[in-house]
Amino acid sequence: MKKAFLTVFAIILTLFTATNVFAQANPYTGTWEHQNENQKFILSIWVDSNNIMLGHYKMITVDSNGQQTGTVYNSKKEVGNSGIDWPYTVYFGDISSGYTQSFGGPIIDNTVNNQRGFIEEQFIFTPNYPLGSTAQWEVKKPQGVREPNEPDFNIPNNIMLTKVSNSINLD
Repeated sequence: MKKAFLTVFAIILTLFTATNVFAQANPYTGTWEHQNENQKFILSIWVDSNNIMLGHYKMITVDSNGQQTGTVYNSKKEVGNSGIDWPYTVYFGDISSGYTQSFGGPIIDNTVNNQRGFIEEQFIFTPNYPLGSTAQWEVKKPQGVREPNEPDFNIPNNIMLTKVSNSINLD
């Protein structure tokens, strides 16, 4: 009986440790912010069930106490008039083989006013050390053909993001 108890205890301890290590293994998931006067850019990052790291962003206005007073834009919105929300707008990629020093990939700016209702850009997310507390955020238009009169993107560029939470709120 004692041996069975110790075996069960060891299995539970191993599962807890593995789960805890996995949870701590991704310092990027959560909520990141950058505030410039009364505007706050918020980036929410999560990992889906296929180990793909994804995100959404929004810009809000805040009062002098940091309380939200309005929403300038939110990437979690309906795709055209389809009745379906964008599932994500920031694509970090597959993280099943580990984490890199920086991430880059496509970002959809669905806050612009053009014929398609969005433009695609490239982002670079470079964490500073200590890992997980701040990151440099850059957004660039990719090289190549663009649609005529393509608008500039609304997403802030060349800013420092600070991680404020391990959880996300997409509202």
